[in-house]
Amino acid sequence: MKTNSISIVKVTRQRIKQTKNNQHQKIKKTSNRVVHVTARVSHQNTSRSVSNSTIDYLQKDKSFQSKVNNNNSIALNQHQDDKPVSLNLSKVKDAWANPMNYHNKRSNPNLNNKKKKTYTRSCLIWLLLVLVLLIITGLIVLIVFLTKSKKSSTTTTNIVNPVLRWNASGITVAGVTGMSGINASQLNNPWGLALTYDGTLYVTDCYNNRVQQFVSGSTVGTTVAGHSNGMFNSMLNSLFFPSKIVLDSNENLYIADGFNNRGLYWAKGSNLGVLIAGTGVPGSALDQLNYTYDIARNWNSDITYAADYQNNRVMGYRPGNITGFVVAGNNGAGGNYTQLDGPIAIYFDSLTNSFLIANFNCHNIVRWTLGANNWTLVVGSINGLPGSTSTLLFAPTGLTLDPMGNLYVADLVNHRIQLFLNGEMNATTIAGKTGQLGNDSMSLNQPYTIALDNQLNLYVADNHNHRIQKFLRY
Repeated sequence: MKTNSISIVKVTRQRIKQTKNNQHQKIKKTSNRVVHVTARVSHQNTSRSVSNSTIDYLQKDKSFQSKVNNNNSIALNQHQDDKPVSLNLSKVKDAWANPMNYHNKRSNPNLNNKKKKTYTRSCLIWLLLVLVLLIITGLIVLIVFLTKSKKSSTTTTNIVNPVLRWNASGITVAGVTGMSGINASQLNNPWGLALTYDGTLYVTDCYNNRVQQFVSGSTVGTTVAGHSNGMFNSMLNSLFFPSKIVLDSNENLYIADGFNNRGLYWAKGSNLGVLIAGTGVPGSALDQLNYTYDIARNWNSDITYAADYQNNRVMGYRPGNITGFVVAGNNGAGGNYTQLDGPIAIYFDSLTNSFLIANFNCHNIVRWTLGANNWTLVVGSINGLPGSTSTLLFAPTGLTLDPMGNLYVADLVNHRIQLFLNGEMNATTIAGKTGQLGNDSMSLNQPYTIALDNQLNLYVADNHNHRIQKFLRY
């Protein structure tokens, strides 16, 4: 078996002892000291390697022993002034085993650094790509979320308006049909109505000079203001022809004490009222009223309003001050835009900050915005003409709004209740028979006031029939 024959150019002592000039010339020519190693490779083995025997030979050579360092390298001194040149035997072996790497390293000493830089650059590029993808994904998710949110916020919920229809036949919930009286189950020309959320009914028993309370389901009333025996006077514990009432959330009453020309606050459970509007003496001064036929409240500003019928105006009263200020009218009786003629009913619309006024002698309903100097027509004749068609009224005495802004009007002389849908001037009769008075369950006789409960059931003060009728919505 043939072995690789390797000849090594031995660095001998004679060569070391060469003349200094030759040594210096060689040193100048070669800036990096290299020990050249040549090898003859047999035909049978083409791998280039340094045999272990050669390395052993070098290590056994006494001339080399003194030059082999602890790290298995050979130090060669060409000159006493020169630095030693190290020959690392393991590196020699690696060089012969991988000549291409050896030459690449010698010709490209910064190759590893370049590779590291390339690797670092690639990592940064991939990291940037990942970040870009994450940002794009986040933006897509955000856009989708915002789009859904926008759709959900802009998509209007279809609010189903209740069906506005009522039974034509009414149910008597208070009073006795056609019979006036003073006992707890009777009424005498009832006028004003108010309802609590649980269905408790308050009625101004006008000719009995009292306010009656009817618990839901009961036809027996309890006197909560005035005297149960019908006595009247101008004392604060008495009423005289009370017309309309307003009820607050605690069931305290605000009473239009009609013929006493004043407005009263009557706390729940109290035996007397507190004067909040007028002096009780009829007149046209700012602290006087003349037939107080209705009362209203602005709950936001805590202001009380009174319909000053005979003075053809609406007055406002701040808490603790019985001297009022003019809100509407006060320009004499008449039909022009700055006048009122017999304001008998008022409704404060907080959404529009305005009043709806039943202009009794002009047979119409007008709107008067707070701070304005004139009214605008809502329904009825702009010329003050009475009538019995679907667009006309005849002496309207009561009105209210439902949550949708639809207007309900007690059309007194036509013996009917009219419904005007929001923004319309053509009405539908929902209770009573146009122009026909009667005392059966389908008829009315001069209805004065209307009220709606939380189910939009309709309550009517059927004045001349001395009863309160309830018309169920279905």
